[in-house]
Amino acid sequence: MQKRIRTRSIHSGEKKDRANRGIPPAVVLASTFFFKNVDELERHKDKSDPREEYGRYQNPTRAVAEQKLAELEGAEDAIVCSSGMYAIAITLLRILKPGDHLLILDEMYHRTEDLCSGLIAKFGVEISIVESCNLESLRSSIKENTRLFLFETPTNPHLYVQDIEAIVSICKERKVKTIVDATFGSPVNVQPLKFGADIVIHSCTKYLAGHNDVLAGVILSRKSIIESIRELHFTIGGTLDAHSSYLLIRGLKTFPLRIAHQNAVTEEIALFLASHPAVKKVFYPSLPSHPNSGVAKRQMSGFGGVISFDLGTKKRAKKFVDALSIPYIASSLGGTESLVIPYSIVVPPTIQEVETGKFKIEAGLVRLSVGLEDKEDLLEDLTHALKAVQ
Repeated sequence: MQKRIRTRSIHSGEKKDRANRGIPPAVVLASTFFFKNVDELERHKDKSDPREEYGRYQNPTRAVAEQKLAELEGAEDAIVCSSGMYAIAITLLRILKPGDHLLILDEMYHRTEDLCSGLIAKFGVEISIVESCNLESLRSSIKENTRLFLFETPTNPHLYVQDIEAIVSICKERKVKTIVDATFGSPVNVQPLKFGADIVIHSCTKYLAGHNDVLAGVILSRKSIIESIRELHFTIGGTLDAHSSYLLIRGLKTFPLRIAHQNAVTEEIALFLASHPAVKKVFYPSLPSHPNSGVAKRQMSGFGGVISFDLGTKKRAKKFVDALSIPYIASSLGGTESLVIPYSIVVPPTIQEVETGKFKIEAGLVRLSVGLEDKEDLLEDLTHALKAVQ
């Protein structure tokens, strides 16, 4: 029987015959595991008796988190690691080699851009930029040596929604692997592997753990790809500790319920902001004004808890954010507490943008991550803060 997502989020990866009979999985705080005798060690080394050996390689608590996430995403296997950025870095380092060509989207988390243009390029990998939601840009960017296309959907911060199925079709025809950072969507709202993507990455720090208290990432794919990445991952050692793995597991048990609330409340807030005279433009995938609303409604079952909107100027954005009383001014997202940030301060313009006057980030852009507070309280707080900029 194929269990539904709420049941899977609670029970996946957890065996009922575990020794301690505790309902939550045990937190195994061990860096090293012993063998009863040399025969047992030999069986482990020849892989006839796989088990824990060393904390950088295996941990029973982390194994539960990996299996749970794999089942939620519909993947064969998963690697849970120390952060979402580590997940991206180790995947790129494992698959790419000098002389390869990497495609990335023109709108991505700025640290992902820094990683690709900095560290990855230093290894002799050519980097090219693909225009968001432009399939012709993708087609024309693929070369003979193109190996990977790394993209986000929805993107940060404008929530542009990429047509995964169409992208996969183009890339498979040219033998290019696709890596999707689906952090903003989460497995409740979109599952890129079902559309044919090769690898999915999440920052578990956000919706999956969901309480602003864990740093973690996950790589999800078919077993052959994960085993290949895991080999390098074990060597470098960006593993997740047992306590953080437990907190991630605990967060996953309520994850679908939290997402359902955030989807519903954020959509109402988006409609409210779209009708407010102080707001210049709203970016949220379900709105008819969003350029990718058709793709979003076809591809996603919900639209997430992040909304971005333009108040016109940096001064107005700062004034608005300072007038809010409920959200914390912080640059993460997806947790129980609402968070808000004037985004142009987080990502200042480049010299080229200043020279050309073509800015990727609007000066007045605000990004709001909606938490689990009451909708009415959030709307009252937003209304009050918008009065400060009218």
